[in-house]
Amino acid sequence: MELEFSESTLSEKGVLLNIVGRLNATSTQKLKTHLKQLVDGNKVELILDMSAVSFIDSSGLAALVSGLKHAREHGGWLKLAAVNQQVASIFKMTLLDRVFELYPTVEEAKK
Repeated sequence: MELEFSESTLSEKGVLLNIVGRLNATSTQKLKTHLKQLVDGNKVELILDMSAVSFIDSSGLAALVSGLKHAREHGGWLKLAAVNQQVASIFKMTLLDRVFELYPTVEEAKK
């Protein structure tokens, strides 16, 4: 499945990005570019709804790390919400669950 995403505005600086598909080597450049454009446009408070992400590999992790780093450099943050168990296990294995803020739901991430 092709990677797709849609966004909704949460605040002046905040965006909820709904991601659908697989985060792998063929799809992650699209996400990385979009995250950079958001941050460069002063949307630096990012919540990514990961509920429809069925797979993530190292290039997907790298794109998320890049987005997090870029947001932090501009005084913002990036939170991951509704990460399924399979994808969450990858974050735990790579210890990236210590780097990212993971929330069980989008509502929890908004608090």
